[in-house]
Amino acid sequence: MKLYLVQHADAVPKGTHPKRPLSEKGLADAVKMAAFLFEADILVDEVAHSGKVRAEETANVLSKTVWLGKAAVEMEGIGPNDGTDHLLHSAETAGGDLMVVGHMPFMAKMAARCLTGSEGGLSVAFEPGAVVCLERTEDRWVLNWMQRPSLLKNV
Repeated sequence: MKLYLVQHADAVPKGTHPKRPLSEKGLADAVKMAAFLFEADILVDEVAHSGKVRAEETANVLSKTVWLGKAAVEMEGIGPNDGTDHLLHSAETAGGDLMVVGHMPFMAKMAARCLTGSEGGLSVAFEPGAVVCLERTEDRWVLNWMQRPSLLKNV
């Protein structure tokens, strides 16, 4: 099974809009990432987000290509400062590929937890809109690949 960890795309500053929806750059980056995932034939069994507007908007752009057009669902316990136990348990018992769109520092802690067993075990170079693909082998998680919007050409 695969776990795709996605940092939400670029959002407007809190002073501009208190709910922080995606900026124009964020929306463009999410569309670029969706095109990349489509070209790579990535399909998942579920797309979840934290419930914050910027994560939901990013998740819905991506889910159009990776979850056959279904709308992403809200998941508890993946807020910026939440612990990783809930998602780790959900990922290991999901029975299929899962994409989760959330926030820093949670995404970095989750990647570290999967790869090292500790939330502080290593750093992954997330940027807004980045996708990290982790794969569960028989007894451990491995880093399969990572893609950042800044490495993609404009669509």
